[in-house]
Amino acid sequence: MKKFYFVSIFIFTHIFFIFFQIHKHSKVIRLSYCKQKSEQQKEQLTQQVQDLTQQLYRLKERSAIKKYAQQEMGMRKVRLAQVKKLSQMGQE
Repeated sequence: MKKFYFVSIFIFTHIFFIFFQIHKHSKVIRLSYCKQKSEQQKEQLTQQVQDLTQQLYRLKERSAIKKYAQQEMGMRKVRLAQVKKLSQMGQE
């Protein structure tokens, strides 16, 4: 009877450890997929930051601002004849 009890506990313990190893392995695989997905998302976001930074620098260029002002807003350079001097009140 003692031998049967020992054998049954021994088998049960080994089965428990087998299931524990399977669970551990599946968790490792799941976490590796999460890590891979996070790394891909990080690469995408890094690329997006670089693209937006380049776009910002392009928009800050004086030539781009001048071109936008002339084409979209209809602005032109100011001629010297258009400038008028205003006198301050009380200082005539």
